[in-house]
Amino acid sequence: MNKSKNNALLSALLLVLAPIAVSVADTDNVFGVWGSLTLQGDFKFLSPDLENYKWIIMDQSRTRDDSPKGTRFSENLLFSQVGYQTTEHSSFWIGYVHDWIHPLNKTAFQESRPYQDFLWTPNFGDWKFLVRTRMEERINQTTGDTGYRPRQFFQVAHPLPFLDGLSIYAGDEVFFYLNKTSFGKQGFTENRILSGLSYNFTKHAGFDLGYLGQYVDNTSGSNLFTHNLQANVRFSF
Repeated sequence: MNKSKNNALLSALLLVLAPIAVSVADTDNVFGVWGSLTLQGDFKFLSPDLENYKWIIMDQSRTRDDSPKGTRFSENLLFSQVGYQTTEHSSFWIGYVHDWIHPLNKTAFQESRPYQDFLWTPNFGDWKFLVRTRMEERINQTTGDTGYRPRQFFQVAHPLPFLDGLSIYAGDEVFFYLNKTSFGKQGFTENRILSGLSYNFTKHAGFDLGYLGQYVDNTSGSNLFTHNLQANVRFSF
């Protein structure tokens, strides 16, 4: 490749990276912990005909170190959802989240978040994929402000050979708003990247530990990047 082509490629690369560099420069970085407990099962204990009907309950607490006093409790979310397994690798769900939010130096408030999911979980050899399309409605219980937010999640996992029950995973989730509200601007608003390890102690119990990076494109001021230790204890029934 000649020098002129090299210069052209370099110029194009700089044009692509320039907005990213500006974005990073105007981003506040904070650290936190997201810890959760997840319970899941089906309804066949009521009737064998209900085996394909599933349920999940999860409680998640979040902290941030954005206070001069250090790490603080910032949020607690209680998830509940029911779904129907349409095929071996696909299912539909409806759910609800109640969210207790404690912003820094602002009045705490609560949210209601009904949502609807479609899950696709194909396997290709030892590779396990999870694709989730979610539509959720964020409702501020104080103001009534409602944001309609589609979310697209993708994750891939693979078992590790040196320990039965241990696997590694990585994923990404993109968030958009269909309308402009106090929650965020219309269009792209957030991206989450995650990676870590999952370990199944038994057929019915497991533990996940990893990293979750949450980038938030704010409507004003600096954007936010939270770097979180993510831990989840799982039980299935």
